[in-house]
Amino acid sequence: MSGIQRIVWGVTAGLVLAALASLAGHRGAVGLGPAVTGTNEPFAGTLPGGVTAPDGEGRATAPAVTGSEGDLRRLTAEAERWYAEGSFERAHQAYLQVEAEDLPPEQARWVSFRLADTLWRSQAQTQTSDATLLERARRELEALVRDIRRVEDRDRVWAEVHESLGDFWWARRQSRNWSQAWSSYQQALDWWAGAPDIDRARRRYLDMIWKMARPPQAQPHESYGYYGNIIPLEIIENTLEIAQSETDLAHAHYLMAMTAQRQGDWARRRQVPEEFEAALAAGRSTAWYDDALFHYAQWMSSSGRIIPLENGQWRQEPDFVKALQLFRRLITEYRKGETRYFDQARGNIETITRTVVGVSVSNIFLPQSEVAYNLTWRNVKRVELALYAVELPRDVSFTGTDGSSGSWVQQIDTSWRESVVTWTHETGDAGDHRPGQAVLRLDDPLPVGAYLLTARAGGSEARDLV
Repeated sequence: MSGIQRIVWGVTAGLVLAALASLAGHRGAVGLGPAVTGTNEPFAGTLPGGVTAPDGEGRATAPAVTGSEGDLRRLTAEAERWYAEGSFERAHQAYLQVEAEDLPPEQARWVSFRLADTLWRSQAQTQTSDATLLERARRELEALVRDIRRVEDRDRVWAEVHESLGDFWWARRQSRNWSQAWSSYQQALDWWAGAPDIDRARRRYLDMIWKMARPPQAQPHESYGYYGNIIPLEIIENTLEIAQSETDLAHAHYLMAMTAQRQGDWARRRQVPEEFEAALAAGRSTAWYDDALFHYAQWMSSSGRIIPLENGQWRQEPDFVKALQLFRRLITEYRKGETRYFDQARGNIETITRTVVGVSVSNIFLPQSEVAYNLTWRNVKRVELALYAVELPRDVSFTGTDGSSGSWVQQIDTSWRESVVTWTHETGDAGDHRPGQAVLRLDDPLPVGAYLLTARAGGSEARDLV
């Protein structure tokens, strides 16, 4: 890829994303990393208006902006420390003590943002069913960005407010409203794509992507896409361009594989196995390894290889051998209870490897007419077929416990009967676990009567009435 393929952002956003991509340098085939569970992660540096946020060790200071320098320094430091630790109620109480009316407008706006942000986050940590404070916080956040129209007026607080609104709709267990969340996250992503601090912008952009892919405190079954949270393909492409660490690259490859299945064209879907391989390369140390293994195996057993045809069309060709390899790899590398996919993988292995034979007759035939039947199989090289003459009033009894379940054909005893004719069908099975079928015909017409057609292979038997 020669440059970032992206949605139409601003010129500045495009240039900065290109700069991020140049720092990334490459797209590697690496493993998955841990999920991001935080929101508005603390960072080193100056907040809007000069208030300084915590650095990597959790320290914070504030410049002299009022006559009460020591109090402001203490309060902002304490508030940001509590925020960094996820103690949003304590952070909220600390910010309540800051006299915002005494601050310059930019600093006061930051404090207003933090008050609304910590208010809804602290409420979300409780078990209360009263949404009054949540709705108040949302309205206060929306008011901070409602009247900002010009791109040049969209400052750091504008981006933080949009991310907070995205979290409001997405991160709360009671919400998980992806549609509402995406409209806000998209704005925040756009701003960070154009931010001048490239390293910080990279981290904030990626952390938002991971959060969108899997919400904080998600349950094991709430995997990517569970709530319809499929990130636009262009955004995932950007993510691959700016990711640098092995963990971030692997996570991005996993999201690309999952997203391309739903949004990609034929050419992009053809790359799904390659993206999964890149996500798996780092091994089990990554948090998404079992997800990637299972979904990769499912893809190979359903869609498999995407093959271009000479007429410009495409064909899907399941690869059951590869799928079986991946399912077995999952139950080998994980014990039961270590991954939620264990039983499903074992069931899929049984489905792929089990000997299956089926026979059906779809019509009633006139005497001396040609008799056709449908034969299906899996993991079978030869099917043995036989035809038995039966007298239905004599040979079928509905007094048994299964008589009303449609299994009466199975009750016809063939052990003492002599077959009218027997023959075999060579399936041409290549050992690739691919199901097969054929519409076949009897060589000779049958006299008037009823007949039982049986098909046997590998200990399995199927029957139908002719």
